[in-house]
Amino acid sequence: MQIFFTVIEGIEEYVKKGKDYPFPLPPFRRCHNQDCNKVVKFKKHGFYQRHLITNIFRDKIFIRRYICPLCGHTISYLPSFCLPRFVHGLKEILLYIEKAFLRRGTLKACLDKLNSINDGLNLSRQLVYHYMKRFMQNLSLIQTGLRQLNPGLELPKATLSAKERAKKLVVMMKDDPDQENSFSQKFYETTNKTFLTLCK
Repeated sequence: MQIFFTVIEGIEEYVKKGKDYPFPLPPFRRCHNQDCNKVVKFKKHGFYQRHLITNIFRDKIFIRRYICPLCGHTISYLPSFCLPRFVHGLKEILLYIEKAFLRRGTLKACLDKLNSINDGLNLSRQLVYHYMKRFMQNLSLIQTGLRQLNPGLELPKATLSAKERAKKLVVMMKDDPDQENSFSQKFYETTNKTFLTLCK
C-alpha cells in the first residue's frame, strides 16, 4: 500500500537528502491487511528505490517503508511529485497531457516541440496518447475530485464532448500551482487509484 505525503521543499531537496530526508513519522493507523485490520503504530522498515524522470532529475529515488508490527504488512510513503506505477513525474505528465489536448497542429508536432524544450523526457506519441485516453476515461471521477477540493468550482457542462471536457479539466488542475499535487493526492486517497489508472 502507498500513501502520498507532500514534499514542500521540492524534488532537489528530497533527492539531495536521500535517506536523511525528514520523512513523516511512522503512522498510527488501521492496518490495510484484512486479516489483521488492527489499529497499530507502524514501525520504520527501511527503504526501496524507484525510478523517476522529470525535467531536472532522471534516476532512482528512495522511498520510505513502514511495517505493521503485528502482521508484517508494509506501507510506503510516496512523495507528492510521483504517481504510483508511473515513472514520469506528476507535473511532467500533466504538462504533456495539457499541451496535447490544447494543441492546434498534430500530436507529433506538439511532442517534437515539448521534447526539444524538455531535454531528456522524450515522451513518445503512443505514451502521451495512452495518458490522454486514460484521462478521458476518468472524467467523471476527476470532476468529482475537483469538486471535493473546491465545492464552488464551475465544472464543464455534461453536454460538451469528452475531449472538450478533458481540455477544461486539465487546465483547471494546472491553474493553481498546488492544485495538481493536492488533487492527485486526494484522488488517490479516495479511490486508491491515480487519475490515469483505468477506473471501472
